[in-house]
Amino acid sequence: MADSLKSIYVQMPQGISTHTFLRGEDALQGLPALLQENFPGRTPWIVADENTWKAAGAAAYQLLQNAGMNPAEPHIYPGTPRLHPDYALAEKLAEEMPANTVPVAIGSGVINDMVKCVGGINHVTYCCVATACSVDGYTAAGAAMTVNGTKKTVPCPAPYAICADTSILATAPADMFASGYADLLAKVPAGGDWILADAMGEDPIRKDVWELIQGPLKDQVSDCTNMLKIFTGLASTGYAMQMMKDSRPASGAEHLFSHVWEMEGLQLNGEDISHGFKVGVGTLASTLLLEYITNHKLHDLAPRMKPVPTVEEREKEVDTLLIRGCYGTAPKETAMKKFRSGEAGEKRRKEIMEKWDSIGAAVKAQILTSDQIRTALKTANCPAVPAEIGLDQEQFIHGILTAQLIRNRYTSLDFLYEMGLLDDAVAYVATHMEG
Repeated sequence: MADSLKSIYVQMPQGISTHTFLRGEDALQGLPALLQENFPGRTPWIVADENTWKAAGAAAYQLLQNAGMNPAEPHIYPGTPRLHPDYALAEKLAEEMPANTVPVAIGSGVINDMVKCVGGINHVTYCCVATACSVDGYTAAGAAMTVNGTKKTVPCPAPYAICADTSILATAPADMFASGYADLLAKVPAGGDWILADAMGEDPIRKDVWELIQGPLKDQVSDCTNMLKIFTGLASTGYAMQMMKDSRPASGAEHLFSHVWEMEGLQLNGEDISHGFKVGVGTLASTLLLEYITNHKLHDLAPRMKPVPTVEEREKEVDTLLIRGCYGTAPKETAMKKFRSGEAGEKRRKEIMEKWDSIGAAVKAQILTSDQIRTALKTANCPAVPAEIGLDQEQFIHGILTAQLIRNRYTSLDFLYEMGLLDDAVAYVATHMEG
């Protein structure tokens, strides 16, 4: 690495597969040496879209040529319409990968997820050149992809090396930075969901991972203009997912809402909604669900609890929620697998009743209030109400209820469903979304 570079190597946490992270205002200048040191003997192969090619890809290609590395012909997707993270496209890209190359993803979002999948399919390591503070997943193992119609996290390798030029990050469109802020803010209620899962014996909190994300989180989200703090928070979330080999540290109910709306093809004025903006609206909704738990005494809610349904009743509920037919086949199987009926359902409900107050206190200490979340989103120029991302009331409510079906990940949705209170809680959310 040239001694004249102002950029620094960021120290990586132990137990992750990302080996090298070069960050700074001239980090792109160090890309040739970064690739030579971490991928010796392999030819660079750039994958970008027209937007990320303009932002960093063309400059990166020229730097590699000037360094005598003879990069392969780049693969450049159109800039519009927005590329969808479809696993079938990743499989096609994997087939097109030239022999003995190192894929270089120019982009932090879908492009990076596509190249991750290529890495998994072809069993190769790759490099990511980040172009925006827009998502948390660029440093993570696994990619959020649509597989046969269902949104899933596909197991695949994290980037082995990362190059993040802050001068490039700073030129990204403002809405991409806002989207990244919303994705980071989502970790606050996601932590509340993890507390619920831990308390119910579903998903124990791993303290080192918790501290990596939650320790600095409230400071990181306190200033929506501080790019370095937000970028650091997003990167740390990816490391945490690597450490856990799961996306539990990064997402709770708010991401499940986003997945449902994405499977439904949510658009506004003919344009897809960014991941962060969907998650941002979901973050406010998730916070309200958690506030429903923390702000209500159990004896006041008892008259509103529905009886534990039978298997037949639950199947009918699930079929009704999935009637649109755009969610693939996995959600019904997932929903029925985690459903507790009869005596098991009553036993679970009794367990929650015994823990309600202590769980509520722990969640309340973790989360920000819905007013604080709403203010943070608006200050960061992020959507805060469903209509701002193209959701009417019916689709918004339906998305919350349906989100409980699509993952075997315990959140407030499961906690409230098992208590027979999910419908009541969703009504509470709907009436409080706009303050």
